[in-house]
Amino acid sequence: MKKSKVFLSIVLCSHLLYADESTGRNQMVLELEQISVVGIAESQEPLKVVTDPKNPIQPIPASDGADYLKNIPGFSVVRKGGTDGDPVLRGMSGSRVGILIDGQEIYGGCGGRMDPPTAYVFPEAYDQVSVIKGPQSVLNGSGFSAGTVQFEKKIKHYTYPDYNLYSSFKQGSFGRSDQFIDLSGGVSEGYAQMIATRSHSDNYKDGNGDTVNSEYTRWNTGLTVGFTPKEDTVIEFSASKGDGEAKYADRTMDASKLERENLSFKFIEYDIADNIEQLEFQAYYNYVDHIMDNYTLRSAPVVMGSQKYSAMNPDRTTEGGKIKLTTTIPNLNATNISGIDLKRDEHTGRSAMMKASASAADDTMLSASRVTDFNFKQIGIFDESTFTLDDHQKIIAGLRVDKHKVLDNRAKFGMLNIVNPNYLHKDEATLTSGFTRYENKINDMTYYAGFGHSERFPDYWERTVYNLESDEAKAFIPKPEKTNQIDIGTHWSSGNVFGSVSAFYSKIDDYIQTRWLDSNGNPLKIGSTTYTKVTNVDATLYGGEMELGYKITPNYKVLSALSYVHGHNDTENKPLAQQPPLELKLSAMYEDNTYSAGILARFVTKQDRYDVGNGSIVMMGIDTGETSGFAVFSLNGSYKYSKNVIFSAGIDNIFNTAYAEHLSRTDYINPSVGYIGQEKINEPGRNLWLEVKILL
Repeated sequence: MKKSKVFLSIVLCSHLLYADESTGRNQMVLELEQISVVGIAESQEPLKVVTDPKNPIQPIPASDGADYLKNIPGFSVVRKGGTDGDPVLRGMSGSRVGILIDGQEIYGGCGGRMDPPTAYVFPEAYDQVSVIKGPQSVLNGSGFSAGTVQFEKKIKHYTYPDYNLYSSFKQGSFGRSDQFIDLSGGVSEGYAQMIATRSHSDNYKDGNGDTVNSEYTRWNTGLTVGFTPKEDTVIEFSASKGDGEAKYADRTMDASKLERENLSFKFIEYDIADNIEQLEFQAYYNYVDHIMDNYTLRSAPVVMGSQKYSAMNPDRTTEGGKIKLTTTIPNLNATNISGIDLKRDEHTGRSAMMKASASAADDTMLSASRVTDFNFKQIGIFDESTFTLDDHQKIIAGLRVDKHKVLDNRAKFGMLNIVNPNYLHKDEATLTSGFTRYENKINDMTYYAGFGHSERFPDYWERTVYNLESDEAKAFIPKPEKTNQIDIGTHWSSGNVFGSVSAFYSKIDDYIQTRWLDSNGNPLKIGSTTYTKVTNVDATLYGGEMELGYKITPNYKVLSALSYVHGHNDTENKPLAQQPPLELKLSAMYEDNTYSAGILARFVTKQDRYDVGNGSIVMMGIDTGETSGFAVFSLNGSYKYSKNVIFSAGIDNIFNTAYAEHLSRTDYINPSVGYIGQEKINEPGRNLWLEVKILL
């Protein structure tokens, strides 16, 4: 798995953007930045990790957002082959993890999470990735009890005419080939930026030499135009479009279309008055058009003696916006951020099933009208303040209230001829979230303690399951999830030693869990009808992350990271399903101004706490039993040819270990198309890669 592969970073001479802390604006500076070769993302402040995706902490740059996040301690991924995995933070997945793309919410179209939100993220196209762990902020949306991930682009501000060209090219085993270009330029009155990216991989082979159905091709282009008529004013328009296709080892269909369209508008005004630091307005439009079928990228299955062709075409439109005001309160020595955000989210679908030919399936599906199944609306108000008590201490606190509505437009349950008792039912809830955190810095050490409360409205996937046990079960709507969590920790840097420790304890009322199979691993059935069951239970989760580094000499250092989470289903007194095992990463590296080299070892213990048949909203993302532990070793190195060019290379999974992640999906068995069925999907075997980055 790419998680186990070697990580590298790059030395680049670059026009870098930095945030002017006094104004929040960005200025252009020319700076030579030395980036360490690391295999571990380090926490930089309490409960927050900030990384630069252009200097990836991974072996070969990620094909999507989940691929990138899995290298940050606390994250795991529900794997299903080469791309489009589903991120898990501290054992919590789905809409518990907020994914924001430049301040915008985005959702996938597939009811089985073939395309989670991170499937539409191209990490290298962003300037910064920020992770806030736990319910410790109210600024970024509603119900993100596990935490929030923001893929961010920085506002550019040119003080004089200039341009930048940043590009990267990668080649690797299994046909991996990536191209990336970022061209920007501007004057004091405005700027423009164009980004184009493409990523491709063939099917990979695992450590046993077996082929895993995992080929993909993804591309994306984007254009941003900004106007800075005054030093304190930014007006920005952006548009992007991407598409792709991907094969999956975990299901009977592949993605033949993964199209996303985006439009966004930003207005920012700084220093409006003495105590008003910033006013920000943003409006956005995201559209996802997704086609999955069983014939474009594989051979259609034979049913009753002949091939049957099936296709599904969900799409999703998400429109939203926010207004945010940052003010200071001198008498309280405080900074306050308040505002309002809202969004509208509509999901539709159409399909053609069991047709005699591919053309018949295409014609039937594409000529059909799209049918809306769910309409979501949300509006929220929030306020978050930071109170500076003295030079060492501060308190951060926030509160938000959200009004949620959803309309169920399904007359029947999917393709089943069963009437939906919730047809045209409106579900509404007013939910409250908030937190408070105390931080204290003593010499080189910062420690903190926080309490957070989050209430989460059931998402699209949790509302689409078919509870068919009884009329009462069919009408069941999951209750909102309510999370209460304590976070404590410290981080420090003293001499040659640096590190952090963070721990959490969470009690969740009405935790929403999905059961796909019974406790014996057999499909849930009433008569001949197979169904899926969603329930509310109470749950407890606790765990944390520990990172430790030691600089042996100016050129040598070692890093380590430990992640652990323990989940328990309190209602049924058994382990909570789909929890990652204990994981340890160790990295040793050398670097100077020209060369770097490093080795990464990843150790994962067995997972013997499981609940067979229960899982997450990822289709058949379930516990199947105990999973073995493994160890994977990788190497990397880089050479700075000039201030504008850097070469890097690596060998991932040096010993060609055959292994599977505990959170891997189960493999779809179909030897007729050339890949092997197994209980879990094995990760890539030995992988060699080469990368060059150029700045002109």
